[in-house]
Amino acid sequence: MISPQQLVPPNPSTTRAQSVHLSYDRHHQRLAYAANNSVIIRPVDPTDATTVPTQFTGHGANATTVAEFAPSGNYIASGDVTGMVKIWDCAVLSGPAAADRDPFAQPTVKSEFPIIAGPIRSIAWDADSARVIAVGEGKDKFGRCFTWDSGNSVGEIMGHSGAVQAVSIRPQRPYRAVAGGDDKAVVFYQGPPFKFDKTLRGNHSNTVRDVKFSPQGTYFVSVGSDRAIVVYDGKTGDVLSTKAQAHQGGIYAVSWLSDDEFITASADGTLRQWKASALDSEPFTYVVSSKPTVDEQQLGVVVAGDWIVSVGFNGVLSYFTVGDAEVKHSVKGHQKPLTTVAVPTAEAVVSGSNDGTVFQWQRKQGVIQPFPQPGPRHANYVVDLIATKEGVQSVGWDDKLINGDHQATLPEQPKQAVYDAAHDLVYVVGESSITTYSGSSSEHKDKIALNYTASGLALVPNSQTILVLDATNNQVVVYEGSQEKQRWEKLRAAPVVVRVSPDGQYAAVADSFGKYVVYNVKDGSVVTSRWAFHTARVYDAQWSPDSKYVVSVGLDCQVIVFSIGRPAKSAKYPLAHQTGVSGVAWTDYDQGRFVTVGMDGVIKQWQVDLKQFD
Repeated sequence: MISPQQLVPPNPSTTRAQSVHLSYDRHHQRLAYAANNSVIIRPVDPTDATTVPTQFTGHGANATTVAEFAPSGNYIASGDVTGMVKIWDCAVLSGPAAADRDPFAQPTVKSEFPIIAGPIRSIAWDADSARVIAVGEGKDKFGRCFTWDSGNSVGEIMGHSGAVQAVSIRPQRPYRAVAGGDDKAVVFYQGPPFKFDKTLRGNHSNTVRDVKFSPQGTYFVSVGSDRAIVVYDGKTGDVLSTKAQAHQGGIYAVSWLSDDEFITASADGTLRQWKASALDSEPFTYVVSSKPTVDEQQLGVVVAGDWIVSVGFNGVLSYFTVGDAEVKHSVKGHQKPLTTVAVPTAEAVVSGSNDGTVFQWQRKQGVIQPFPQPGPRHANYVVDLIATKEGVQSVGWDDKLINGDHQATLPEQPKQAVYDAAHDLVYVVGESSITTYSGSSSEHKDKIALNYTASGLALVPNSQTILVLDATNNQVVVYEGSQEKQRWEKLRAAPVVVRVSPDGQYAAVADSFGKYVVYNVKDGSVVTSRWAFHTARVYDAQWSPDSKYVVSVGLDCQVIVFSIGRPAKSAKYPLAHQTGVSGVAWTDYDQGRFVTVGMDGVIKQWQVDLKQFD
């Protein structure tokens, strides 16, 4: 049995010049946001490493765009790029029900509705947690008002001539709604049922990025790319005051601190605190960076209890306290699909992603801690991470081997890297060659030219033997030094992964169909071919330190533990990661713990009961 232990979520997904709508649940102190193809719920407290975040993957392969808590805190409405909105249960359980719940279990979808023919950009609930308005980039219409349970219409979103970027519902009766978008207009609605009341034009000269009603509904405010702030009467929609050039960059988000004060987030890398009743008074400025770059452009903000939380273009969540201009916490993390993972020590986990970022996470008492340290940065896809005497080294599709302050330019796009601790050498395999580099200085040492397409390699401990995967002829090629010595029995499909056991006795080879053949390294004989439980391509695998087990992951989203002693028996966890598991590594083998990374951008920690193989 494989048991889930911990989930480390990705940071919010961001798009240049596109607002990020963060949502806050005041009942249970949680944040929700869209990340890749998922919706993430995490504790507001940035230091909380024990509460397991929730990952909702119900949108499938469609990228999520927005998520919004209902005022009750029991449901979330989330939207995706296809225009679908799903309502799902996010209630916090207590007592025996909470103890028995799988922390990685998917929340229950209550309802789902196709809203528009394009991405959903913003969602708003009414105070009764009964009605929902969803807006975005449609074709024939730009939004819809409906009841969350039945989908019945409770009004119409009219008055806009372009994509709608934001919507808000007055949290007090009489209910009102407001929306703003690409047509530079703010449209005011009365209801329910929500009906067009008036269009407010001429106050913004560029796209309206966000609109929000104050907590008591006294005001609502609109902000936009024109750097302007406009405050309106919450009941009538009349303009009360305007502030031009409120920031030195476009304003992307707004969140209310009280019924008279609100916070704005801007591309100039700052947040500012304003008074709705005195908009011309000097604002208080919160500084994310004194010299902001594109990465520090602030695209979203939410007031979450005692914290003001903003998100930058780089996905970093910056935490402020009211009245303190300096960042208290910066929560960094991956934004993109993860490609590889390494565990250099029992106290560290290193992960790499397809945008070239690498982070090192601390582990304390078996728990991965927040606040990772950035590692070497590649220009794009990180292919492999290897632990060496000098620390963790990485290779990427920018054709670089990065070793701290040292770098080496690779002759071709790498497919895998392996470290030879006995000789302090790094082997990097490409399609047509194997190159070796010094483990300490990254100095080029040797090159082996190949007359076939290689897909991976492995080193046999305490020897000069190298196993190379020949994807052209579907074979494993054995080298002694740089000389080809032997070819093993032909496989049914192209080999993609080879891993040699730490004792040097076995070589587990997986093909593109997910089937394993385990060879005896000494003579190339087949030990077993019964490891056939994957249903798609294998991405990664690792032997246990005692050479008894292999933990394997792949495109079929499964995590499988195989036993060399009992080849017909395995331990599985299906749907471990959304859209595929890309990397795996043992962390505490004596306790059966290992870590995986996936295309969903999530790091997960697991525990397997190895006694089942006895």
